[in-house]
Order: sequence, then C-alpha cells, then structure tokens
Amino acid sequence: MVEINQPQRHTTPERIDYLDGWRGLAISLVLLEHFLGVYNVNVGRLGVDIFFVLSGMLMANILFIKRPPLSVFYKRRFSRIFPVFFVFVTSVSLASYFLNLSEEHGNYLYNLLFLRSYFPSSPDIWNTGLPIGHLWSLNVEEHSYVILSIFTLIPILRQREYIPLILLGGACIVIQYLYYRFPNYAPYSFHLHTEVVASHLLLSAGYFLIKHKYKICVASWAPLLCFALAVLCYSPLAPHWTAQWSIAPFLLAFCVNHLEHLSDTVKNLLSNKYLKYLGLWSFSIYLWQQPFYFIIKNSSESKDLVGLLLLLLAILAGVISFYFLENPTRKFINQKW
Repeated sequence: MVEINQPQRHTTPERIDYLDGWRGLAISLVLLEHFLGVYNVNVGRLGVDIFFVLSGMLMANILFIKRPPLSVFYKRRFSRIFPVFFVFVTSVSLASYFLNLSEEHGNYLYNLLFLRSYFPSSPDIWNTGLPIGHLWSLNVEEHSYVILSIFTLIPILRQREYIPLILLGGACIVIQYLYYRFPNYAPYSFHLHTEVVASHLLLSAGYFLIKHKYKICVASWAPLLCFALAVLCYSPLAPHWTAQWSIAPFLLAFCVNHLEHLSDTVKNLLSNKYLKYLGLWSFSIYLWQQPFYFIIKNSSESKDLVGLLLLLLAILAGVISFYFLENPTRKFINQKW
C-alpha cells in the first residue's frame, strides 16, 4: 500500500483503499440525509465536511510535498472535475431554458465559473428553482485550490505553508462567528461563502504539513475518538449548534490525517468493496443525485418508498456518469494534454 506522503510520479497515482472508503462514507452520509432522512444529526453536512478535510489533506500533499508544476496541477484538476461538471451545469441550464423552469439559466456563466455562491447574491444557490444547490461545496473546493496554489509561489513560505493555512482556517471560523454575531454586517447567504466554509479544508491541509514535518504518530484509537466527537458536533448533544463549524473542523482534520494509524481491523472495514466503489463513483454521484433529491424534496408523497427508489436511481445515474463520462474524459484529456 502506498503511503500518502510517499513521492509519486505525475501519472495516475495508486489508489489508497481506506481513502476511497472515506469518500464512500462521505457520499453515503449525503445520500442518507437526502433520500432516507436522518433526524437530529446533520449527516448530510457531516458528509460534505468529510469530503472537505480529505481534499485539504490530498491537495496539501500534491502542492507542497510533491510540488508538480502548477500547469500540471491545474490540468489534472480540470480533467478530474470540469467535463462532467460542464455537462451537468449545461444540462440543467438547458432544461431550465426550454422548459421554462426558472430564470436561473441566465446565471449560467456564474455557475460554470464556480462563482454562483456570490453572484447574484439573491436568490442564493439553494433557492433558484433548479437542482444546483449542492454546487456551493464545489465552489468552496475550487476557490480553496486557488488559494493553496498561490502559496506555492511565495518563496518565503517554503516548508512553512502550514502557518498561513492554519491561520486562514482559524480566520474562517472567526469570520463565521462575526457574521452570526453581527448579522446586519453580514453578506446575504454568507453561510455558503468560501471565507466561512473553507475552515475544514484549510485546517486539514495545514495539519497535514505539520504532521509531515514533525512525523507525528498517534495511537490507533485517537482518530476514532476524534471522529466520534465530530459526529456529536452535528447532533443536538453538542453543547451548542456552533460546534459543527467551530470544533468539528479540528476533529475531522485530525481524524483524516491519521487514518493511516488506524488498526488493520478498522482500515479493513473502511476499505470494504462497497465503500470503495461508492468512493470511486462519489463525484459523479454527488453531482447527479441532486435532481433526484430535488424531486423528493418537493414531493408530497410518502418519502420512504419514493426515497429508496430515487436513491437507487441517483446511484445508477452516478455510475453511468462515471463510466461513460467522468472516467473516459479524464483519461482522454490526461493522455492528450
């Protein structure tokens, strides 16, 4: 098994089973929230934040340890994300235009350029009448990748990038607190803005560099304990609802960065084939599940049977997208570009 901090070529890296399982866990929680309903625990948001901390760790490893040319980094990001994203956004916009579903197709370029969380500010991305609300999280990821890549261009930060990353991650938490504390000064829909949501990704990236530099090892139970405490942050059992954006980022960042220290038994559970496949398909599933969630969200029918049927259709749509769109286009672009 390849360790996450080992140097690799710029070709397609070997997959790490328990990281695919972590992705699978993340998308499972999102689907569970959307289609089967979980009360009292915000597992949908937990799933998104699990994605965020994994992205932060992996991007820190690529940008600050492996240090490929930024042209290579962005080509890889483009081939991984943009083709299927373009098809999704274009399909939804065309449906909106020809079926007169909404005026949101007028914001096509904002959606395509990962700017819709900010422009236009009203209606926000969750209230457009179209199934694009989930794109806010992709906006946060793309903005964060730009921030991280800029740090690679500043020589004085070499091998100290964890300092601004940890500071920025903490600043996101402070900004969110200030927005809640002084709502009259907060922008509309600030809870979707990168400056308050990127804490998980930035803190995870910063902690990865600290762990890498100081060779931090922990007991096998430590990441499990932090994950259990993080889950509590998304439940009513937390001391205050703000725990999920003030405490959970630190717990999840610690947890994902120490998955390698889990016992073999727990790693094997996280590496089971069902979670791995869900992790492999997770990006396509995340994109294409939203129209099905949109149906159940606006349906007056009983949610149980309808939800299960739509869940299966959402997974099927994601699988089809992965094998016929996402994976082939990524391979084609990487081979030709």
